[in-house]
Amino acid sequence: MSIESKGNMTRRTSAAADVASPDDERKPSIRDVAQLADVSLGTVSRVINAHPNVREDTRKRVKAAIVELGYVPNMVAQSMRSNRSMTFACVMRDFTVPVLSLFVDSMQKEIEGFGFSLMVASSYHDLKRERELLLGFQQRRIDGLVIATSSEEDPALLTMLREAQFPIVLLDRELPAELDSVSVNHAAGVRQAVLHLADLGHRRIAIISGEPGVHPTQSRLKGFADAFKERGLTLEPELIRHATFARDAGYTETRHLLELDKPPTAIVAGGTSLLPGVMQATRERGLVIPQDLSVVAGADSDVALLATPAFTVVRWNHDQLGKAAGRFLMERLDNPKLPRRRLTVDAELVMRGSCASPRRTVALRG
Repeated sequence: MSIESKGNMTRRTSAAADVASPDDERKPSIRDVAQLADVSLGTVSRVINAHPNVREDTRKRVKAAIVELGYVPNMVAQSMRSNRSMTFACVMRDFTVPVLSLFVDSMQKEIEGFGFSLMVASSYHDLKRERELLLGFQQRRIDGLVIATSSEEDPALLTMLREAQFPIVLLDRELPAELDSVSVNHAAGVRQAVLHLADLGHRRIAIISGEPGVHPTQSRLKGFADAFKERGLTLEPELIRHATFARDAGYTETRHLLELDKPPTAIVAGGTSLLPGVMQATRERGLVIPQDLSVVAGADSDVALLATPAFTVVRWNHDQLGKAAGRFLMERLDNPKLPRRRLTVDAELVMRGSCASPRRTVALRG
């Protein structure tokens, strides 16, 4: 064979290798990830399987190696080995309420770093729907649930929560008492709100809240009563309204209050979705906030912030609650025998422009 022929063969062989090199086609493996991150195979496996007992700097290094190599774990095989679906669920009454979506966003960011996805559902505070959702989650074999239940008194619902085959974190609920929970000390914020209104000269102060049998309502009413006692004021039952947290409740209950022979001079709207209805009913009555009626909103929102005037609000940290809920689920999966964990964040009063000293003529309007 001539030298030229040998050269042509060499060039053809080299070109073929460039096009179809077995090394180039080989997909990166978990061993490649371990080598690049300078950790053991077991450490990479723990990171992929969302094991919480991995140092954060090590977890970040492994994830960076996974991204750099383009390594894609076999999630089906992973799920079969770990007997996990790698899915959590979150149930709230209504995800159209903006502040509730903040919680979900924070929770999702907390768990996605461990390889978990999040399924969300609205219960609309319907007991039957909540029971159906719990059954459905059982069939889907989710790995954990965060839920804000519509009742802390319904025996059937409480039994289903206790007997669920996956970890549950209660959101702003206290029962069943043996479950992990993240909640808000609404009493602290409402107490501050009532003290502020009383110091402005208000004596007929009303509160609107949701169902009486759930923690948020009970906590708000406690703060309301504590503030009245602290200022030596008399609680008037007709000014305490609790029915539902539904969006139209703010409108219905405010109308009722403003139609009293002696209407309130101030209202605490103790619920995340009640403020728009309070505003509408007040406007229809021909009253101006805060000249004719002072209002404190039960949670911060774009409506509260962008209204004219901006609303004084009772506010708490949804980001902290969401992160804690995700963390509690991860830790409970890792160690089911952990003692019950509970996080309670204080609500605080943020003063803006919706409160002023009362007018004596309010009772004569309308």
